[in-house]
Amino acid sequence: MKCLVTGATGFIGSELCRQLAARGASVEACGREAPGDGQLAGTVAAFHCAGIAHRAAADADYETHNYNASLGLARRCAEAGVARFVFLSSVIAMDPRDAYGRWKLATEDELLQQYARTDMNVVVVRPALVYGPGVSGNLARLMTLVRRGMPTPPRGQPRSMVGLEDLCAALCLLTEIDPGRGRVLVATDGESYDLQRIHAALTEALGRHPGPARWPGWVWSLACHLYDALQRAPFSGGTYRRLFGGQEYANDELRQALSWQPRQRFEDAAPAMWREAGQ
Repeated sequence: MKCLVTGATGFIGSELCRQLAARGASVEACGREAPGDGQLAGTVAAFHCAGIAHRAAADADYETHNYNASLGLARRCAEAGVARFVFLSSVIAMDPRDAYGRWKLATEDELLQQYARTDMNVVVVRPALVYGPGVSGNLARLMTLVRRGMPTPPRGQPRSMVGLEDLCAALCLLTEIDPGRGRVLVATDGESYDLQRIHAALTEALGRHPGPARWPGWVWSLACHLYDALQRAPFSGGTYRRLFGGQEYANDELRQALSWQPRQRFEDAAPAMWREAGQ
């Protein structure tokens, strides 16, 4: 089976390519550039992982590189006879509060509407925060803080996460199993995490003892607001929300549709994350 993966050099795309190849698939890998006609010819399943993520961008950039590029690729895939188009979205699209989330949701809606009655089946996968070796974004920044001796924080709100290997295993199953038309599937590992649990796992994987939480919540809030001010984003509250905010999601539909069962927890992946980071 021939599969196309965009964003193939990225955190998720590279692991997806590895797992697809291990399953015997012929993989056409491309980065953020549009695939050539030869790459699309004969493709059975396309996985669109490319796009802007983990950085602030202008609204117009999200429209161009996330929305328009996704719709353009889907159109070309449909014209090439691709049977299944898998759009890697985010749980942020379930309650979008920024441009990234709004354009993810807009892309989902347009793809599902355009291809609802065509030969190409669009499947949307919404991962929770993804962890694993080579992670970037907020988790990478948290790892830097922990390495520098970040004290044990309060718990914060519960949140869902998903391991990189588990997520890609679920994506690979979409080459074998038809989940039904127009499905939107949420990927989590089924665990409930909070900042204190994540901090403890990272600290213990470094061979340290996390210790008790000593600073009250208001101290952390003040420190986060000072950091925002240094980043020229005063009163935004962004850092505090990223650290202490959260949301939990159910993975029942994904497990039932693909007979998929997550095997990882964050604690299992933390040592490999540090090894990849050179610790």
